[in-house]
Amino acid sequence: MINREVIIYDKSSYKKRLAELSKLVNEINKNDLNGYNAFNVIYEIELPRNALYKCIKVPRAKLPEYPLPETETGICKFEDNYSDGILKLKIYELMPPVKTPYNNGRLERTCQFIAEKYKGLFLNKKVIIRVQVGIPRDNWDIDNRDLRYIFNGFVYGGLISDDNINFVSYMLEGIKSKENFIKILISEKKNIKKVCSKKI
Repeated sequence: MINREVIIYDKSSYKKRLAELSKLVNEINKNDLNGYNAFNVIYEIELPRNALYKCIKVPRAKLPEYPLPETETGICKFEDNYSDGILKLKIYELMPPVKTPYNNGRLERTCQFIAEKYKGLFLNKKVIIRVQVGIPRDNWDIDNRDLRYIFNGFVYGGLISDDNINFVSYMLEGIKSKENFIKILISEKKNIKKVCSKKI
């Protein structure tokens, strides 16, 4: 990824997508743009425009150097420790359901806050992320929980380069617990056996 003052973008992919969009626009301009064709242009350019947009990441504003109040607009209570190449976290929050997100903004901000503390630790490295979700309920569906807010926070805070398949692999497990929590282990992918065997 190429750093710029305003945005972060993948230069190679960006130029490729831009060329595709430019070629399409040139082809469109060769046609007679009557009322019907002009309307269809909107749909024809949407896919390449969206592909171009996905090449760009807009950095989030850095969070203050002190925990915000534990409110919907603040961050959650958490514990963190880094040793033996593994970053271990415990966040006291409910993992948001996919269909009805709960406190997703707060969870994302918490992960960004933690990521800023350890900024650059796993940058440009392939990582393995092990997540354990505790909910005080029996027989809940683990596939109905949304991890994107965790990964996004880590990217925005600079802990990891990106959350695509080139950088991140993850494991997810769920348990019945006395309280809502999210435990996370992060390490380089080469340490996957150590991460799997470590007590979380």
